[in-house]
This record gives sequence, structure tokens and C-alpha cells, in this order.
Amino acid sequence: MGYATMDGSLSPSSASSVKLALAGRLREVRLELYGEHGGPLLAQELAIPFRTWWNYERGCTIPGETILRFITLTGTEPHWLLTGEGDRYRVDGFYR
Repeated sequence: MGYATMDGSLSPSSASSVKLALAGRLREVRLELYGEHGGPLLAQELAIPFRTWWNYERGCTIPGETILRFITLTGTEPHWLLTGEGDRYRVDGFYR
């Protein structure tokens, strides 16, 4: 993870690297579950435009509601999504 400043917030460069790492993990899950050309289907299931999803995979900030829907839809483990550590998916299966 990134380095925190004295007030506990992430420095701008650290925040940027955290966003890019998260974006990479989002893309990993999308590729594994939906395939190379599955972005439009995933976006449809998340009820967002494909272009918006494309931006998220490139590091744009993701609204909380969208990331929660993504976790629920894919069964992705939140800790892994944030840190890249541990199991990628919930051990007991999907949230559905």
C-alpha cells in the first residue's frame, strides 16, 4: 500500500499508485470471469456505461456503490481487491 502523511492521508503519488493497483486487480477479475472482450457485459451487469468501466480499469476513482456491486457480483474478496494479498475470491463462494 501507499505511504501515509502525518495526518493519515496518502500522499498524492501513493494515492495514484494505489488507484492503479486497484485498477489492475479489477481488470484481472474481469479478464478471468468475463474474458478479454467481456467488459461490456460486466458494465451492463453493474448498470454502468462500458466507457465508465473502461475508465475504472485505467485508474479513475470508483464510486463506493459501484465497487460494492462489483464485489457482490463477482465474489471478489475485498481485502484482496484493496491489497492484492490473500484469496482473490470468497472461499465460501459468491455473494449472489
